[in-house]
Amino acid sequence: MITRLILTTKAQDTLHAYWTVKERLDSQSTVVLLQNGMGMYEAIQREFYPSPQQYQKETASDIPTFIVGTNSHGCLRSQDEAEEFVTYHTAFGSCQFAVRASLLNPPPALPESALDTLTALSSLALDVSITNWSDLHHRLLLKLAANATINPVTALTDCRNGYLAPPPPDCDPQCVDQDYYKSMHSYLSSACAEISAIYARAHPHLHNELTARAIEDYVTHIAQTTARNRSSMLQDVASGRQTEVEWINGYLVRLGQQHGVPTPVNTLLYTLVKLKEASSHHTRY
Repeated sequence: MITRLILTTKAQDTLHAYWTVKERLDSQSTVVLLQNGMGMYEAIQREFYPSPQQYQKETASDIPTFIVGTNSHGCLRSQDEAEEFVTYHTAFGSCQFAVRASLLNPPPALPESALDTLTALSSLALDVSITNWSDLHHRLLLKLAANATINPVTALTDCRNGYLAPPPPDCDPQCVDQDYYKSMHSYLSSACAEISAIYARAHPHLHNELTARAIEDYVTHIAQTTARNRSSMLQDVASGRQTEVEWINGYLVRLGQQHGVPTPVNTLLYTLVKLKEASSHHTRY
């Protein structure tokens, strides 16, 4: 059996990866999920443990403990053919982890593997913090907003993250394309307002913290601090790989549908990125 598993696949590969080892996991196992986007934990529950009412009788002994994490470190895969499996740590960030509450009632005690995993994670020299799920959930929602607004635009326009950030204060106004900046600001405001509306209905207890202004300030900060970065979605599109848009903008579209919130901005971004993905697999004449 596997007692400790860290799952760091792309979001779209998570379910298949989990399926390949599911039979080697039980209630004494701990699984760490570390992906972009949101919804992977819920997808695993739906796919492999679909009947909470029957957990006590049939599958309680099969359900591992789940730890969810988020990471803001920057890494870049080497483009040198001689360094196929080399990745460079390009920017120091932080990592946060939290245990997801069990769906069992009453919830079981954490297995020894979970405590060992949390201890091992916290010992890493990567500015790691162990927090509660409520705090991490808030962080994940902010990160999702940043990914949903920055990544699709960079992937569609082949630009770095900094193109979505306002010009620095010391920049000569004559060197700034004011029309471009106004258009980008209008886009960010609309996108962040839409995301805030979704969160307000889906997570009303966070309404005062996830306002449109708070989300836009966070997204702008991320665009500024990662200005020279090429988003993972841009790198996927450039390499002809499937993106994680299904678990980023697609997740927001589905969440909006569940709560009756229109999502025109995220629906458009999702559709355009999917078209971009498809075009990379078509023969060009």
